[in-house]
Amino acid sequence: MKKVISFSGGRTSAYLVHLFKSDPDAHFVFMDTGAEHPATYQFIKDIVKHWGINLVCLRVVVNPQMKKGVSYKIISFDDLKQDLEPWKDMLKKYGSPYYNTPFCTARMKTEPFEKYCAETFGKNFERWIGMRIDEPTRLPIEVLEKLNLPIHKDAKHQKEGFRYLAEICEFEKDDVLDWWEQQPFDLAITEHLGNCVFYIKKTLNKVALAAKDEPEMAMKWIGVTEGPDVRSEGRKYNHHRMYRKRLHMRDVVEAFKDRDRDEMYKALRSSKRYESGSCSESCEALG
Repeated sequence: MKKVISFSGGRTSAYLVHLFKSDPDAHFVFMDTGAEHPATYQFIKDIVKHWGINLVCLRVVVNPQMKKGVSYKIISFDDLKQDLEPWKDMLKKYGSPYYNTPFCTARMKTEPFEKYCAETFGKNFERWIGMRIDEPTRLPIEVLEKLNLPIHKDAKHQKEGFRYLAEICEFEKDDVLDWWEQQPFDLAITEHLGNCVFYIKKTLNKVALAAKDEPEMAMKWIGVTEGPDVRSEGRKYNHHRMYRKRLHMRDVVEAFKDRDRDEMYKALRSSKRYESGSCSESCEALG
């Protein structure tokens, strides 16, 4: 049985890669949306350099014809960059996702990942995802029962062919962070940025803080996600309003423009929301 490790670019997911890096039956796949933070791309390259793994990097290929599904292409490490090209293609065909309907993950990660695995391994593989034991809302009911953990109200039944870090490792988030502090390299991103800097499921203050820290990225993001090529035909709501309270990204920046960056950061750090909902933990290809 082949083990396909879905690597999101985050620390927990990378630790799962570490556990399997010497397994001859393990295969490692990273789905690139062209919207990851540059430090994420560097982290990925460092992992390949230090651990010597064979990492397959995929990008979605969007068929512009309606009712035709997506495909994928294998890209080189030199092509890993924040150019937003997959987003441009997806937005042109499907329009914008919403914060409570993030179909961007399905279109750009899950569907091409599954197609690649089916064409490469047939049915003889299992998917491994970096979800820890302290993430009960993300683990399926069967895994929670196996680990004698409380069943969260939002937990769902396990899909066939899915396995999780929590099944083989008791590490919680602090354990993962402690482990990475002992390594010769690390992911150089603060929590509020995450891998996908302007992830639509982030709270508005996280999005605004990310925009203050990465203003050039914010302007490029606005240009792509609120531009004239974003499909609006057949959409129930304004096709640009991706964020909470149905705000444009431009609206979020405007709403927080007079807020002091350091004060925002201190307030967010003191909140439990600072360490929850970051894209580096929530945007798994198979989440």
